[in-house]
Parts: sequence; C-alpha cells; structure tokens
Amino acid sequence: MKKALFIFIALALLLVPAVGCAADEPAATPLPAPAPDPAPVEPAPAEPAPLPVDGLDDVTLRLWGGEEDQAMLRRKADAFIASVADRVNLTIELGVESESTARDTILTDPLAAADVFTFADDQVMDLFNAGVLQEVLLNADDIRSRNVESSVGAATVDGRLMAYPLTADNGYFMFFNAAYFTADDIRSFDRMLEVAHEAGRQITMDFPSGWYNISFFRGAGFDAWLGDDGVTSNININNPGGTDVVQAMLDIAGHPGFISLGDAEFVAGIIDGSIIAGINGPWNAGAAADAWGIDYAASRLPTFTVAGQQVQMGGVVGHKLIGVNAFGAWAGWAMELADFLTNYDNQVARFEERGQGPSNALASQSPEVQANPALAALAAQAEFSAFFAPGGNFWGPMETLGEIIRQGNPDNHDLQELLDTTVASITG
Repeated sequence: MKKALFIFIALALLLVPAVGCAADEPAATPLPAPAPDPAPVEPAPAEPAPLPVDGLDDVTLRLWGGEEDQAMLRRKADAFIASVADRVNLTIELGVESESTARDTILTDPLAAADVFTFADDQVMDLFNAGVLQEVLLNADDIRSRNVESSVGAATVDGRLMAYPLTADNGYFMFFNAAYFTADDIRSFDRMLEVAHEAGRQITMDFPSGWYNISFFRGAGFDAWLGDDGVTSNININNPGGTDVVQAMLDIAGHPGFISLGDAEFVAGIIDGSIIAGINGPWNAGAAADAWGIDYAASRLPTFTVAGQQVQMGGVVGHKLIGVNAFGAWAGWAMELADFLTNYDNQVARFEERGQGPSNALASQSPEVQANPALAALAAQAEFSAFFAPGGNFWGPMETLGEIIRQGNPDNHDLQELLDTTVASITG
C-alpha cells in the first residue's frame, strides 16, 4: 500500500504544472456524461452533481469535521467534486468528528479513520508520532506563503509541513453582556463576579479543562510545555507561589457569582439568561451575538487576585488544522481536497458563516475580520498569550485538578501536595 501511495504521489507531482490551481478555481464547465444509460443520480437542491465520466478512476474520500460544520462542508465538498469532474469520478462522504477529539478517535484505528479531517494543533505531535499524518507534498510552498507564520509553525514538525492551516483563532477571551457591565467592570474578575451576583446572574468558565485552567497559572508566571522527546510534558505549577494561584481559583469557584460550565451548558446559560459573561472561544460567538443582540461584546481576559495582587490572566494562541491520513488509499486526491478546503475563498466563507478567524494572511487582514468583536478580543489577548501544545499526558491530571478546585477542594487536600501530585502524574 505504501508503494502504491508513493507511486500515486509521484504521478500527482508530475501533473502539478498541468492542473495548476484547479482545486482553487472550479472548472467553468464539467465534461458531459456520455454514458448511454447512466445510473440514476439524486440531484442536489442547487446544482445537479456531475455524472461519472467513462474512463476516469472512481475515488471515494471520507471527510470529518465538527457537527456544526456539516452543512458547510457538504457544499464545499460538492464544489470540489465539480472542480475535478474532468479528472476523476469523485465521491466525498462526510462524518462528524469534533476537532477536540479527532486525535483520540483516529489513533484508536487509523485505518478506519477519515482520509481528510480537522483537528486542533495541540494534537500534531501525537498524530505525527503515530505516523498518521501525510506530509504535504503538493503546493507546500504556496500553503506556507499564504498563511500566517504561527499557523504554519503549528503545522510543521522537523521542518516538514504535516497539515494544512485552517484557522488562527483557537483561543479564548471574555464574552460579556454589555447591558450589565461597564468598560471598567470587565478589567477585573473580582468586579465582574460582584456585578453578576448583584444581578442574580453568573459568570462561567470550564475549570476541569487544562486548556482553560492553565490561563491562571500562565498569568502568574507558570506554564506547561512539550518535552524534548515530543511526547511527554514538562510543567512547573508546583514551584513556589503555585499554591497562591490554586487559592485564587478556589476563591473564584466558591463565589456565588460563578459557575463552572462546559461549552454546551455555557450556550444554554446564555440563551436562558442565567449567564451574562464567560470565558470561551469564537466558536460560540454566534450564540452569544444572537442571545444578547446589541449588548453582545467581548474583551481580553480580566485580572484576578493572587496573594493580594492583581494578575493578568494568560491565554493560548491556537489553530485548527486539516490533516490527510497517511493510511488512506487516495493520498493525492486527499491532499488536493485539503488544499481546496483551506484556500483563501473557503477560509473567507468559513469566517462569514461560522465566525472563525482565518489563518490565511490576506483574509485575516480584511476589514470584516478586524471588526469582529470575538476576533478583536483574541487580538487584544494575544499580548498575554502564547502557543500551547503540551504532551498528551498533560490533560487528564489537569482535568482532575480543575475538578477538585471546581468542587471547592471537598477533601481539604494540602494545596502543595495537590500540585505535587498533579505534576508527578503529568511528568512521571
């Protein structure tokens, strides 16, 4: 299979000058279907799908993306099918797989995984080490040049481009309902909690999540990072002063104006009015905008109190990427599809439809993107944020730590011992 894959890629490379940017610019007129008795084809609502062309390969690709992206991905997949109809009889089957869980699902059985899939950039090393990611061999220089540097770096391992940048907005900030908060209120977590409590409402954040709760530690000068082996994590939150951060988090968790909620509960709370502010990401900007209307607003993360001092919360700069499965039967066509899905036009369409920030350098500088409240908040937080991709062993222990804090440390653990145990679980 590997031999066949390399032969196919080599042939695809030879064809590059001929096809140019075919995946980016759909052919004006697909070739007709000359078969005298074509099999019945179910037409799409807008345009009929092209009929198979005799003499061309029949290729089926599987494409995975988030549940909320399925309708958009179907349209893009159909557009790609039309753009290559003169070269291949292509079928694209969609499947639902969250970017946050793609790694775990794929590594369970790479042979059963999709040919093309979306995933978060903190999963690159695990997928690379498992041999799942197909190196980008078509249009690699063009892909590097058209995307912002941080997204290319996130998709690169040992100088090899291993995925296709899709977004540069995989971070978080503070959503808030401006009907309740002033510009001064949102500077301080303490003040926001007071306002929410006085209004009989709450602020939220997902405490049992290492991706979110590391923001408190990062703000106070602690961090976690990928080890030199590219697999394990290093972390220093149990250094002197780490217990002050945990106590600050306990104070927030125990405040009546706060509740720890995951994504789905966060959106539900916005809709029912119980949540008037929360730390979350741009993927929920649409729900907040719909619920709060003209009062929808967003800002950088606030300060919080650590040992009597105000400390700016840190954050993460992350990206979403599209990968091609190295175990797939049609790596060449999969690479063309991934290239198409991440080109300028499709990143602009993703922003317009889903509010996600483009990694494409030109698209990210458009006035519409710059005026977006969520993306503007991410930009304001960028000064206090950094790329974050620890090893896979980071997440479980940090989830446990966050859950203990969320519950208010019910077993009265010594805070230093609690941090030492967490660090040992991550690095041991």
